[in-house]
Amino acid sequence: MSDLTNTEKRKFEQFLGMGTGYVLDFSNRTFAEFVQDSTGRNIFDARYEYASGSKANRLRAFWQNEDNATVGKLMGDLLDYSGADGAQMEVCRLIVARLLKGNNAAAAPAPPVQAGQSVQQQRLSRELRELKDAFFDLAADHDRSHAGLQFEKLLNRLFALFELQPRQPFRVVGEQIDGSFQLDGQTYLLESKWEKHALPEADLLVFRGKIEAKSTFTRGVMIALNDISGPARDAITRGKSPSFFVMNGHDLTMVLGESISLPDFLRRRVRLLAEEGRVCVRFSEVVE
Repeated sequence: MSDLTNTEKRKFEQFLGMGTGYVLDFSNRTFAEFVQDSTGRNIFDARYEYASGSKANRLRAFWQNEDNATVGKLMGDLLDYSGADGAQMEVCRLIVARLLKGNNAAAAPAPPVQAGQSVQQQRLSRELRELKDAFFDLAADHDRSHAGLQFEKLLNRLFALFELQPRQPFRVVGEQIDGSFQLDGQTYLLESKWEKHALPEADLLVFRGKIEAKSTFTRGVMIALNDISGPARDAITRGKSPSFFVMNGHDLTMVLGESISLPDFLRRRVRLLAEEGRVCVRFSEVVE
């Protein structure tokens, strides 16, 4: 069973609108499909029968019956599906981070080495686990200035791990660039934002201006851990062709969890940007 506290459950219930028995905008069918796709579980199985048997009550039974990792996976996917932003989302993301990391007093044993896995692959997996743990620690750090500085170092380690030649923060004619990296012979400017709320249009326009001031072929990646606002999604592509794409906290968690390698994720996003002009793409669409 998960170790969600009553306070954490209330936060999820408020965010998902569970007070009336519903979960977001799901019907019984779409909720069953979503849970199946996310966790492989049948939410209408008898073991999730609780009280009235509504979708909300079945989700409460799911929290009670499943372990932290499974609950964290489903709740993270639900947050991603909601498309919401703001302080309430930030709190829920922190709860998901705790669940995925685990809260056991004893350190979890390292996963067994897979047959045929090279020494290099073992090292990569080990370092990614360390970075994921560090990322979750930063998510729970109350000193946000400290967390931001440490996050820059974490990103540098991550990009170096995949040999993307990261460059640490640098300054060009008075403007601060968080860094850059190289992918398939092309240089990308990199900027990260870890705000309590989804980023507004203004932050994206500033980043676009930095890119456009360099050269016609410069592109960029904005890491917005709490994503960007709905109006910003619409406005950033209006009138001009986009020169960058957004990577959010869920995307980063999936990379750190080895659902996809960082270079493969970036290549797929670059292609979607070039072919369809898409600045924001759900992770499920990237890996489908």
